[in-house]
Amino acid sequence: MMERVLGPLPQHMLKKADRHADKYVRRGRLDWPEGATSRDSMKAVTKLPRLQNLIMQHVDHSAGDLIHLLQGLLRYDPGERLSAQEALRHSFFTRDRFSRY
Repeated sequence: MMERVLGPLPQHMLKKADRHADKYVRRGRLDWPEGATSRDSMKAVTKLPRLQNLIMQHVDHSAGDLIHLLQGLLRYDPGERLSAQEALRHSFFTRDRFSRY
């Protein structure tokens, strides 16, 4: 589900995974959890939209800042992920969208 919504795991992270990661990763992709491999489960996950499409279903089309913020917060690699301070300085929070009210 994570890969479907957020995209594949970065290869550099998969290469760093230890031998116990085989339980969770198969052929460079996240493996299905035990007990969750029914056809219905797989079908439901394959129907999930990507993150930006998921957001666009629920907010107006000016949600670019929100999408960018969430993508930054949900990055797999902690070194690339936005910190709390960076997130609070993001244009989603700092732009002057309320000035007309």
